[in-house]
Amino acid sequence: MWKSFVLTSGILGVLMGMTGPPACAAEDEAARGDEMRPQVQPLIRGALWWIQPQVVDWSDEQLEKAIQAQRDVGFDLLWLLNAAGVLAQDGGADLLERIYSLADQKNMKVIIDLPQGGWYRKASAEDLIALVTEAVRDLHGRYGHHSSFHAWYLNYEINPIRPGDTEETAFWRHVWKSIAAECHRVAPGSLVTISPFFLLDDTSRRGFIYLTPQQYADWWGATLKETGIDVIMLQDSGEHLAFFTLEQREPYWAATARAAREAGAQFWLNVETGEADVRSWDEFLPLEAQRKVPWRFTPIEWLEQKLLLAAKYSDNIINWGYFPFMDPYRNEGGQGASGGEFGEEAEASRAAYKQYQAYYQRVMSSPVSQSPL
Repeated sequence: MWKSFVLTSGILGVLMGMTGPPACAAEDEAARGDEMRPQVQPLIRGALWWIQPQVVDWSDEQLEKAIQAQRDVGFDLLWLLNAAGVLAQDGGADLLERIYSLADQKNMKVIIDLPQGGWYRKASAEDLIALVTEAVRDLHGRYGHHSSFHAWYLNYEINPIRPGDTEETAFWRHVWKSIAAECHRVAPGSLVTISPFFLLDDTSRRGFIYLTPQQYADWWGATLKETGIDVIMLQDSGEHLAFFTLEQREPYWAATARAAREAGAQFWLNVETGEADVRSWDEFLPLEAQRKVPWRFTPIEWLEQKLLLAAKYSDNIINWGYFPFMDPYRNEGGQGASGGEFGEEAEASRAAYKQYQAYYQRVMSSPVSQSPL
């Protein structure tokens, strides 16, 4: 039953961005008391891979090349999206088995997404829990024997909840606690992850709830503590607009990092490598209404700034944007590794990959200790 649930939303809802000034000196509190935390390298450990149905038909060589390209820039995580859409049926080709096997060989770990199963006010909590926990058991039964079987992804990018809305808060906490408990039961030691976003639209231009950094962090800290979610992979901003600065983002990173650790969870940052190439709200809003927002690979100099600041706060750094903005094999043979409306031409994607590869090699020439997965 769960396999028929089609994933219709995800981190592609909109991305991140900006080209701003150096990081502010404030918000050092989150870093205090973390002297024992290994200093992570300002490098991406893995990227969200929205796997399209056509990838099922890839040759072993094509699949190996796509994964090795990620390994060649230091990725040791494969973060998969759309497992339900490519699951083997009736003895057919098993793409996920091939991916897990390659990850085993390359000493990588896999984060696999679970179906959403429904949404607040569109499905009952119990129906949602039943569908998703069935998927947990099915996926572990198929792939749990792999050494790369590592983590689960709860694909719920909820909008910030209005303070005092106890009904929606209780719904999500009950759902996530039940799913996380089943993940931990069937696969002891596996990690349950979630990748939420915050919004910097402090005047609610688009109608969404605005939360201050402390309000946002308090909600997530309490949620992590109650649900048993192991890792919060915070998107580096929710609107993904190129004009937001690090000074605007850092308070959310710092407050959420502190709240996560107080709740006993890991804090990862999702440093994204695609952004909406706009200079102001006045430019962005009409383009959004017309569905003509221009997207681009995050300029490498700006990406370096984000990664350096992310390393200050995070236990690990992951990414949305490698697919489709950096995929060196994008559109090779007429087929890319991921779909969606975002992305560059194949040549631009290869150029972006090479820019990041050069940055990776430069950082690796003087590495610091890296936190274990």
